[in-house]
Amino acid sequence: MIKKNKLSQLLIATLACIAFAGWLSREGSPLAIDYLGQVQQNIVYFGKVYKEVTNKYIDVVDPHKLMNIGIDAMLAAVDDYTIVIEGEENTQLQILTTGRYGGLGMVIGVRDHWPTIMEPPYDDTPAARAGCREGDRIVLVDGVSTEEMSVDEVANLMRGEIGTAVNIKIARDGLDKALEFKLVRAEIIVKDVVFADIVADSIGYIKLSRFSKNAIREMRQSVLSLKNKGMTAGLIIDLRNNPGGLLESAVGIADIFLPKGDFIVSTKGRTPDTVQRYYSENEPLLPKQPLILLVNENSASASEIMAGAMQDLDRGVIIGQTTYGKGLVQSIIDIDHNAQLKLTTAKYYLPSGRLIQRERRSKKEKEKVLLLSSETEARTADSLKVFSTAIGREVHGRGGISPDVALTIDSLNNFQKSLLRQSMMFTYAVNFTNTHIKTDSFYSATPEIVDDFKIFLTERQFNYESESQKEFKELKSALEKEGNLQRLQSQLANLESELNQSFDVEFGKNRTFIEEQLDLELATKQGGSSAKVKASFKNDMEFKTALHLLQNPPQFTAILQPENKI
Repeated sequence: MIKKNKLSQLLIATLACIAFAGWLSREGSPLAIDYLGQVQQNIVYFGKVYKEVTNKYIDVVDPHKLMNIGIDAMLAAVDDYTIVIEGEENTQLQILTTGRYGGLGMVIGVRDHWPTIMEPPYDDTPAARAGCREGDRIVLVDGVSTEEMSVDEVANLMRGEIGTAVNIKIARDGLDKALEFKLVRAEIIVKDVVFADIVADSIGYIKLSRFSKNAIREMRQSVLSLKNKGMTAGLIIDLRNNPGGLLESAVGIADIFLPKGDFIVSTKGRTPDTVQRYYSENEPLLPKQPLILLVNENSASASEIMAGAMQDLDRGVIIGQTTYGKGLVQSIIDIDHNAQLKLTTAKYYLPSGRLIQRERRSKKEKEKVLLLSSETEARTADSLKVFSTAIGREVHGRGGISPDVALTIDSLNNFQKSLLRQSMMFTYAVNFTNTHIKTDSFYSATPEIVDDFKIFLTERQFNYESESQKEFKELKSALEKEGNLQRLQSQLANLESELNQSFDVEFGKNRTFIEEQLDLELATKQGGSSAKVKASFKNDMEFKTALHLLQNPPQFTAILQPENKI
């Protein structure tokens, strides 16, 4: 997540406000002039308070941190998307907008206090050519220990100018000695299409992970490749857990499937330059074949533009869960050489006219947002209207895209959450792959492997506490306070003994879940991201539903029909 960050000087904020005030002065109306006067008055007011605190407070305060607090509070009062970004967050934004960076080609995260390679390194990158693997722990970068470092700090050490070298030391499960690599940084092209292939009966499947600058080119190449492979029965586009990206990329990908001249999305903000209408500009690569899009609650922003356009124009069927609900557009404004303001400047509207922004703030929180009352009323009205697709199907703008075929997913229980939170399946699969000889076929989660995993959990001191165990601790604490703990000690000991056997019970109840997750992790460690996607099909209800619809055209067609109302 991109976090709110600091601006170096009050002068920067003042200049930004003065520039804004200059725009207001051009409006010329008495209301604008009065508003301009309030802005200028409050700039002076804020400056005086800041100056007095920094000059006269009993202790010397950090002027930059004090400014940060003021800016963070101000932006938080507006919305959750207007933020100041710098440093690594700024780098991530540049990667999204350019689709490339100078680095090694690996995705890292933190596990057990160490930066760890979270996915198989990108193909044909320095990390992949050197033999780095998913699960490797990066313990030194140019002689600097990375223990307890954040992802941002490690990324800053590893990224750099193309052609320069970096020395890294890696600890790998199954090896007693650390591995040392000298890697030369290269230009890394970010890949948005994770997987694309024919999956069954001339049906294609594409998983899109984000909407960076490369997304349009990769999607066009993938669609053409699938057509050459014989895709005739339809295409499944997987947008689940896709956080979005560039609006232009969403428009460009929609263009692949829509007739030339179709209206895709519009934006409208406070200033005339924010009012834009986007249309498909090219003849579609896939004009007629059935199209299904998979979405979930983590499909956001550009994913929702893409899915919403396909739904509103009746071009495709949406399957899954209601999407995240982000209907706002941010513009990037340079503040200084290392900081940018990511400012909400417009709303986007789908072809039906609906806004899908979800209100996430409580009534009390909304009261803190300093909007004119007319603006608040307009936001509420947007979400209450009923809209129609091109052929007359009813759709709503009440927060997110509601799927045409809604499927519920089972929520994780506490045991499952603990396994995932502590990376147990991930760590076991890394260790297993590093200590077993590679074969022509992938290892899968056999009953023997699942039993071995149970032993692994015990050896790694898997920390799980059931709800009954938590309540038992509270009971003992209450009895101790009341002076009854000693008197009931024998009865409590028997009960505690029974409760401590909950691990065996919970493991047995969750064995199917464990087997499925181990299958995914083992496939990934042995065959990379593509193998993980293929392995996921076995238990993927949304994917199976999409496949069924495309294999039964009358059922697919029936969904894209006007609703009969009495």
